[in-house]
Amino acid sequence: MSTVELIYEKAKSLPGGLQSEALSFVEYLSRRFAAKTEASEWQRLFCETQRLHSAQSISDDDIAAEIAAYRSRQ
Repeated sequence: MSTVELIYEKAKSLPGGLQSEALSFVEYLSRRFAAKTEASEWQRLFCETQRLHSAQSISDDDIAAEIAAYRSRQ
């Protein structure tokens, strides 16, 4: 029997109020898992962004040239 089936079998033998409590706990676990997944994705994005910055060196002259080019288009 799978874990899901075991949870189902045990939960259906509980009174209604405890079934609701069990459902709330499962929903909590689901939200916690989603939050961990989201945090991992943000961490991965941060690392990728940091690598982009370190791979490219931009001098003050490069920045000034970009600003001047932007201003000349306005």
